[in-house]
Amino acid sequence: DSGNIKAGLEHLTPAEQAKARLQLVLEAAAKADEALKAKERSEEEAKKRKEEDQATLVEQVKRVKEIEAIESDSFVPQTFRSSKEVKKSAEPPELQYEPVTIGVGTAEASAPEKEPPPANIPTAIKYQDDNSLAHPNLFIEKAEAEDKWFQRLITLRQERLMGSPVA
Repeated sequence: DSGNIKAGLEHLTPAEQAKARLQLVLEAAAKADEALKAKERSEEEAKKRKEEDQATLVEQVKRVKEIEAIESDSFVPQTFRSSKEVKKSAEPPELQYEPVTIGVGTAEASAPEKEPPPANIPTAIKYQDDNSLAHPNLFIEKAEAEDKWFQRLITLRQERLMGSPVA
């Protein structure tokens, strides 16, 4: 290769020869740089594939263990509860309190129940004011909103550190 280069550069002036050599060196450096980047990319992809395989292996082991737990004799089936229903029932429904008479002879006064009876579980959202566009609980103080956002950010980061994908 070097013999061909020297033969091709003999008819040029020394300045042109230096310029051509510099051009050849730059081209060789660019090719070497591209080769290094391609090697890094392939190593990175191999590392990602290995991490994904490990993650799927962990998930497969977890799934198999859960299936074995379900199939075992000690498994107790439970009724499914949706998180949406829990949030709905967490809203304070309009409770009907019984009048309490406090007398000398009563040891305990009948306190209002902490859980509403099943008949009073709300099935729809009721707004206090029919003329309003949004529920009043949607309007909160700026400091409280920032605090809630900050707490949510912390929990998302902790979940991410534990390995769960964050959407």
